[in-house]
Parts: sequence; C-alpha cells; structure tokens
Amino acid sequence: MRRFLRKFSFIPVLVILGGFIAFTLWVADPLKEAERKSLVTGSLQPADPLRPDGPFIPYIALHKGELQEPDGVPEFPLDDAQPEGDGKFELSADEGDGRQFYLLARFETAKSERYCKTMALPRMRRTEDGLWLEAATGKELQPLRIAVDKSERCD
Repeated sequence: MRRFLRKFSFIPVLVILGGFIAFTLWVADPLKEAERKSLVTGSLQPADPLRPDGPFIPYIALHKGELQEPDGVPEFPLDDAQPEGDGKFELSADEGDGRQFYLLARFETAKSERYCKTMALPRMRRTEDGLWLEAATGKELQPLRIAVDKSERCD
C-alpha cells in the first residue's frame, strides 16, 4: 500500500506542471500575434570618402510620415538601431504608425563629426498577417544597402 501511495503522490505534481505548461502556451499565443513584423531590413555602410575618418558609431532610425528637411527630423523615431560589425539592421512599425515612412542613417566619426543620409520608403500597407508590403506592387520591400558619405552633415 505504501508503494502505491508514493507513486500516487507524484501525480498532483505532474498535473500541476502540465497545467502550468498549458497555461504558458495559452498566454504566449496572443503575444506571438502581436509581435512586430519587420518593415525594413538592410545594411548600413560608410561610403569610400568617409572611410578614412573611422572608427564610426553607426545609427539608423525609422520615422513615420513624409521625408522632411534634416532639421525637421523628429527627435523620437518609431524604431532605431546601432548596427555593429556588418552593419545589418532590422526596423519595425505597428499598424497605427501609418503607411509612409523614411529612414535616417547617421555615422559619427572619431572626430565627433556626424554625417547623415535620409531616405524615403515607398508607401506601404500591412496585411492581416502583419506583413508589410509595398502598396503599389504588393511585394515585400527588398533589403536596403545604405551608404553614408560626406555630402550631408548633421551636427
């Protein structure tokens, strides 16, 4: 009888553990649906004329709305990153952020000089699955390769 009770005492532990796992999976399902999907991916590189001024601190930011003059760039982006090494980045937006976006890419040199490049993205639309597509073509935006040169200072 004692052997039976010892084996039986682990059943509540297994039931509780199974319930916890089921609850965790149930709670995680809506979180997966709410994940942000990438709007734009690519790589950020210094152009050849800028290379001698390295090392660099790279920065890329996604902003909503129409591309404006560099002085009109909002202080707070929708998403931003400081790519390392290979310069690859991935930026995301939510449904409520609109359909028109632009990028601000910046390199800060060892001399504390900042060089920028702004780039408008095509008008976008979001599917029910959360994927971002170009509104005109219905295709995903291809990865971008952005090269920042010395043509635009943003100190």
